[in-house]
Amino acid sequence: MKKKTEHELAHSIDQVERRIEVRRARLQRHAGEVADATREWAKPLPLLGAAAVAVVGFLLSRGRAAPSVRRYESVARPGLIAALAGLAQIALRLAASPLIRAGWNRYVSRGRP
Repeated sequence: MKKKTEHELAHSIDQVERRIEVRRARLQRHAGEVADATREWAKPLPLLGAAAVAVVGFLLSRGRAAPSVRRYESVARPGLIAALAGLAQIALRLAASPLIRAGWNRYVSRGRP
């Protein structure tokens, strides 16, 4: 095996360092692309989670009536229209809430580049 000269050795080291830098740049670019794609995919998740919690809470609240409300069950007769009206009322209350409006404004402002 022939010994490399100092110049050849320096050239080999430079090539290895160049390959490492190319790989590092490629990895950083791919990591950035994955982060951007994940961020775009996850944007609606908080709002969907809040809506799901509201729906589950509404459905659970309809499960059992309180003792003071039971005498009015025959008058109320909850149905699909009443459930939709309740969901609309929840949505209106949430939309009018200053905390939700501030969160929505922050969410919208973050989404724009």
